[in-house]
Amino acid sequence: MDIDFFKNEIRNTLSKKRYEHSIRVLETAITLGKIYKVDLNKVAIASLLHDYAKEFKREDLINLSKEHFSNETEEYLSNVEILHSYIGTYFASEKFNIKDPEILNAIKYHTTGRKNMSIIEKIVYLADAIEPKRDYPYVEKIRDLSLINLDKAILLEVTKKIEYLLKENHVIHVNSIEMRNWLLKVS
Repeated sequence: MDIDFFKNEIRNTLSKKRYEHSIRVLETAITLGKIYKVDLNKVAIASLLHDYAKEFKREDLINLSKEHFSNETEEYLSNVEILHSYIGTYFASEKFNIKDPEILNAIKYHTTGRKNMSIIEKIVYLADAIEPKRDYPYVEKIRDLSLINLDKAILLEVTKKIEYLLKENHVIHVNSIEMRNWLLKVS
């Protein structure tokens, strides 16, 4: 699949700020993909499309989630930060005819993660969290760790994310908790 095609698609769909974020995620994911020796084309497509639905209207995200992902999103309909991932997967499949489960799952779980993630899913998840403009406590440590141990980097990232969500009294997606518990066992 032509990466330039997807760059043009997101350039025409996303705001300048969100487009630039997606390009930074792409660049970060490609760096990680080279280190961990994965299919860079899959990583590139998933990275570029990960936020395709991020700027959709709230009501559209909710309606599409109810229509296409009701079992998975029912408890999270008030959280568009989660819904855009699912709807991005829908558009990747329906609009761009992407059927590769690794690409689709990397888009779908880039926000929450999940247990048993593939390496491509892990790379897109982490690239979104550590792209160069991200600035939060521990991000430098997570970036450094990502270059030597992907699982440990994700474990640190999700632990800090959960701590933040607890402190702010936000809902924590069950996938994030399950991913953390799974990574504790495998890393």
